[in-house]
Amino acid sequence: MRQRQGAARSATWTRRLAVTALVLAALNLRPLVTSLGPVLEEARAALGMSATVAGLLTSVPAVCFALVGSAAPRLARRYGPDGVVLAGMAAVALGLAVRPFVGSTPVFLTLSGLALAGIAVANVLLPVVVKQRFPDRVGMMTGLYSMALNLGASAAAAVTVPLAGAFGGDWRAGLG
Repeated sequence: MRQRQGAARSATWTRRLAVTALVLAALNLRPLVTSLGPVLEEARAALGMSATVAGLLTSVPAVCFALVGSAAPRLARRYGPDGVVLAGMAAVALGLAVRPFVGSTPVFLTLSGLALAGIAVANVLLPVVVKQRFPDRVGMMTGLYSMALNLGASAAAAVTVPLAGAFGGDWRAGLG
């Protein structure tokens, strides 16, 4: 009896952890893209970025999503969707954490590309993970995932400029 109760508690704990991880991942899949626009001019000036490069930077997400996203199924077959999503989220975290503090355009672009590659694989594979982990609640979990995705995007766009202003107009603080 106690063994069954322990197994049930463990399954409940694992499921809650999976829901939390899914929501946190979804919250972080869009801020990289939506937070840059409001401070792009300040970032451009600070990094010595040309208008052409800044314009290209705004198209990098679509290119990265297409190129890297198309590789996600192959990576998932080879390494498993959980591992690939974890690696993708690590790339997102590294790019988001370090990008605001670099002082050169090439490094800024490289970190942006790294984080976008992580976003691309997670975009493709998180719905697969939802179907695998929550086969009895695909609709509800997809709705939760979609809500968190949009909340992360809108929150980043909404708070970037006020945060920069709160830190003396520092675009890096707003972007971070």
